[in-house]
Amino acid sequence: MYVTDIDSDLISRDCVCSEAPTSERACDTLLMCIVTVLNHGLRNGGGVGDVLRKPSKNEPLFPARVVFDLLFYFIVIIIVLNLIFGVIIDTFADLRSEKQKKEEILKTTCFICGLERDKFDNKTVSFEEHIKLEHNIWNYLYFIVLVREKNKTDYTGPESYVAHMIKNNNLDWFPRMQAMSLVVTDGDGEQNEMRMLQDKLVSTMKVVLTLTQQLMELKEQ
Repeated sequence: MYVTDIDSDLISRDCVCSEAPTSERACDTLLMCIVTVLNHGLRNGGGVGDVLRKPSKNEPLFPARVVFDLLFYFIVIIIVLNLIFGVIIDTFADLRSEKQKKEEILKTTCFICGLERDKFDNKTVSFEEHIKLEHNIWNYLYFIVLVREKNKTDYTGPESYVAHMIKNNNLDWFPRMQAMSLVVTDGDGEQNEMRMLQDKLVSTMKVVLTLTQQLMELKEQ
């Protein structure tokens, strides 16, 4: 079989192509070294040692290479990545616990008055009836919308008071820690009411005595 000049040229070209280097230098600059180490080191389970050349134990820098691979694995792969994952997991756990706490507060606390569920135990009105009928959040919202949309000249007394409080961003018109269904009827509550009435009566008597003395002085003059 004879080889022509064209075939000899093709064979020589193939030899040249096969002898050309197939590897690419990726660490000629500091920036490229950093990018290469982060790219290959973080994506491999054993760190950057998985992509570097395997050194021989007879080489003088073999111990240093082993120490470098182990340090990269322990510091970057194990410690740094676990710290990042731990921060992410803790953040989501805090968000989830905060959400659960808010949901628990909405389920066990009245949004309007702030009274908890246990305040309505053994009472004539249950907590569910209280938040649906007595302190319905939507009824309060409807009332606020009514006050804002209604003509000021058509306000009633309570509507005018609430409109003034809303304008000043004051929430004192909300029945905080109070409910009509929780009327105190026990002995301590009656004693407290009696004491309050007695104090008011004493203060009234003092005012009457003062006015009587002033009237007597005016009569004498």
